[in-house]
Amino acid sequence: MADVNVTRAGVILAVADVERSIAFYRDRLGFTVDATFDSPAYAILSRNGIRLSLAEQGHEAGDLPGVVPTAQADGSKPAAMLVLEVDDCDAAYAALSAEGVSFASTVFRPPWGGARCFARDPDGYLIELEQLA
Repeated sequence: MADVNVTRAGVILAVADVERSIAFYRDRLGFTVDATFDSPAYAILSRNGIRLSLAEQGHEAGDLPGVVPTAQADGSKPAAMLVLEVDDCDAAYAALSAEGVSFASTVFRPPWGGARCFARDPDGYLIELEQLA
């Protein structure tokens, strides 16, 4: 195994409207906006050690030639899902539902314990809210 010191994990989501996505993650899920950039629009957010970057879709990055981030076309066939651990899945579901957040599922309790449900962000990305067993 390579000796690589990983200090934090994060994800970059390609989104149709960076400002709309910032509002969702900041106002609904409590992320802090650390930085924003223009041309193309890009934002870096964080919460509890998570780094979430939002990239305006359709722009090739100068350091990644040939790759054009694109928001997912079909929310029922996600390429990736964001997982957020929560203390109380029922409370998170109720609070976010009251804020108008769309959900793909209600709270589910698997046989091994805990609970989870799946919210959707404005681009249809699934966000698993998971309460550990």
